[in-house]
Amino acid sequence: MTPTTPLTARSAISKLATACTALAVAAAAAGMLAPLSAHAQQTDRLQGLVEPIKAKKPLKMGITVVHLMDNFYTGIAYGIMDEAKRSGVDVVQVSVAGAYGNVQEQFAQLQAFKSLGVNYAVLSPAAYAGYDPVIANLERSGIKTIAAGIPVNSSKVSFGILQDDMKIGQALGKALCDDGGKGKKVVVVPGSAGLEWSRLRYEGFKEVASACGAVLGEAAFKGDMTLADGLSQTQDLLMRTPDAAYVFTPVSYLGMGAAQAVRQSGRKIKVLTSTVVKEEETMVKDGRMLAVASEPGIIMGRLIVQYAIRQNEGLPMPPLEAPTKSVPYPHFNVPTVLITKDNVDSHPYDFYDYPPKDWKVGSK
Repeated sequence: MTPTTPLTARSAISKLATACTALAVAAAAAGMLAPLSAHAQQTDRLQGLVEPIKAKKPLKMGITVVHLMDNFYTGIAYGIMDEAKRSGVDVVQVSVAGAYGNVQEQFAQLQAFKSLGVNYAVLSPAAYAGYDPVIANLERSGIKTIAAGIPVNSSKVSFGILQDDMKIGQALGKALCDDGGKGKKVVVVPGSAGLEWSRLRYEGFKEVASACGAVLGEAAFKGDMTLADGLSQTQDLLMRTPDAAYVFTPVSYLGMGAAQAVRQSGRKIKVLTSTVVKEEETMVKDGRMLAVASEPGIIMGRLIVQYAIRQNEGLPMPPLEAPTKSVPYPHFNVPTVLITKDNVDSHPYDFYDYPPKDWKVGSK
């Protein structure tokens, strides 16, 4: 596997590094972590969230993700596999459901982990609901399940390394408000039905944007999470909302489709979305995208390995948040950071968001 691309010195540390450092300082006060030096903030692959350790006991993992078509899921897979290599953990299988909604395929992939002798099944679920029986079955076989990146509705999950989807939506709502969104109309393209993470992002966005006086259109959860869906749904909504000033989508491909629809319309409308891909950097710079939430899959993958080692060896685990209604198991949420014109040129994408270009599952 290709090693992590090292960071060069930067004139400004990213907001994510700053937020992570704040967490590290808080944890240090509790005796868990030591705060990072300025140099360490730019070089430590785990940003002080945990102290990297190597496994002393054998530890096998199997991974199943929704797809490998964007930086988020590919970043999670890369982060797990690269950290596993560094830490003496064996990743025996990486499976792909193929698309949101392909739960039966993912159920079969999870069941297959039993014959591979894994200790942990790492799950980025293709849907929010329906996984409890298969996770319970794995548990009876001695396999623990880790929720990766997005939530799944099962209290039988051992722990999750996630992001706070409500806070992502709230941060995007604040960006709209700070941009002068009061009284402005917002087209909403919320994505597929049945996905808790996208629903939470919309709810967080609606809460903050509505509070500052923005006027949100109807949120119809439908279709797929693709560029084509973002394009077609935004085109339709813009025709019906001639005075729209913003478009909200919960994820990058819908967002890029929305930005394409905006460009074709010739109107000055700003898009807000989440998950960073290279093409969006230009869209942020030219104003088509007001803000994009970074989703640091690489860091999530690394944390999954480090937390699993600790749990497997009975070592103290850095504090996890208590279960909630939407996330019914202990979990850690990575900090939320927005990419805007202010930091689009300084954010360390390769460290958090972009796996190496030549890296693929199975590469050495």
